[in-house]
Amino acid sequence: MNIQEQHITFNKQTLILNNQRTVFWPKQNTLILSDLHLGKAAHFRKHGIPIPSDIASRDLHRLAALIDHYRAENILVVGDLIHAEINQEVLLLAAFKQKYADLNFHLVPGNHDRKVEKLAEQVDLIYHGGKFELEQISFVHEPTIDPSAFTISGHIHPGVSIKLPPNKHLRLPCFWVSVQQIILPAFSKFTGLDSRRMPQEYDCYALHDEIILPLKNS
Repeated sequence: MNIQEQHITFNKQTLILNNQRTVFWPKQNTLILSDLHLGKAAHFRKHGIPIPSDIASRDLHRLAALIDHYRAENILVVGDLIHAEINQEVLLLAAFKQKYADLNFHLVPGNHDRKVEKLAEQVDLIYHGGKFELEQISFVHEPTIDPSAFTISGHIHPGVSIKLPPNKHLRLPCFWVSVQQIILPAFSKFTGLDSRRMPQEYDCYALHDEIILPLKNS
């Protein structure tokens, strides 16, 4: 797996964005991500939509590679760990957590995490209710407007459309970063992208398998 990085400063903390849709926080030795949506493919198949069966395992394999790369001691999922019900794909998380038994796995629930408290007990996740705060940075799934706070959120699956010659567009996941807020891309590759125009106060870091591309808002 090719990992490309971009260092930023956020509320006086050094954070490392990468093209694999996560943030590493060196001081806290923590890997941060959002919108894993485990079980989404199985949920679709249950309703008659033919979706490949290995999506969840590929996402978890990618996550494992990132944990190993950064030697992370903590992982923080900022919502939508699961997509709907607890199904066989979701239960892959139990084997994953067993492999990383010493990893502190923190979860701030999202709007899809309706049954996640039971799962947290089963696989030993540290469950934080609606919000988690560390070093004066708040982690909450849905972006909130609070001029007095520094927040990291997910939920909207931000994307960007890049114009290519002669008349084509490439849509990529991205980070939205402002002085006081970071909106994370969806970690799972089986998600849609919201490529609406960013608010003026954000800069964008577009993500591709081979590169992370800073794009200043104009």
